Amino acid sequence: MKRLMQIMAYLAILGVMFLVILNARESVTIQVWGPRYDVAAQMTYHLTKTLNVSFYTVCIMLAGIFSGVALTLPFYFAELDKIAAYRRELERRDVKSDTSSSKVRVLEAKVQVLEKALRDALGR
Repeated sequence: MKRLMQIMAYLAILGVMFLVILNARESVTIQVWGPRYDVAAQMTYHLTKTLNVSFYTVCIMLAGIFSGVALTLPFYFAELDKIAAYRRELERRDVKSDTSSSKVRVLEAKVQVLEKALRDALGR
């Protein structure tokens, strides 16, 4: 599933780059600010900006990538924290099992010493 999503992302970027190449010579005029009425000339003006379509497309793509990364980073860092906590828990469990197994070995050694002492005491 992860590979499929990566392939789809690469194809989408390639598609955007294809559109950028196709529209390299095209331009678009956008209205940047609302209408302004000039009383002396009795005309309405709009503040407009002429942009290259390729530049506009690349800007929109970069804004989308940036916002996507910015939205997913908190979830990524939360997952890293959860993984670190899980590793600490596993290490703690491993240490507890080592401690308990060493306690069992010590107790078994004591039992063997006591059994030998009992056999020696009964054998005499």
